[in-house]
Amino acid sequence: MTEVESAAVVLDGTNAAIYAYGLVAARLTGTEQQRALSAMAEHRVRRDQLRTRIAALGATPAAAAPAYTPPVAVSDAVTARALAALVEDRLAGQWAGLAAASKDRARSDAALTAQTCAVRSVSWSGTAPLWNGAR
Repeated sequence: MTEVESAAVVLDGTNAAIYAYGLVAARLTGTEQQRALSAMAEHRVRRDQLRTRIAALGATPAAAAPAYTPPVAVSDAVTARALAALVEDRLAGQWAGLAAASKDRARSDAALTAQTCAVRSVSWSGTAPLWNGAR
């Protein structure tokens, strides 16, 4: 996958994450709600950076969909946390893919963002995923 194709995948995932965090924040309160809103704000910054990056690579960044169907129905705080963890886990993989397709500082930035998403996923779920080869 080329860098621009990988960046487009991450952009779509980031747009979906922003939407998902709206659902998540609506079901949480207090500190958890603030964490969700903070994550949403961070993803918005990354979205804008990705749009700029895709344009700089000579492509047109896709617009966000008007709505997304979450893979987890959000009905309470437990399902809100589950959605946040899943969104971050998926984004970690997408950012890692972009790191593999990038060079130099862009590679480091994408890898660090993948790490941030992975940590955030674990913070929402309370468990770390089992990585291939870990057994």
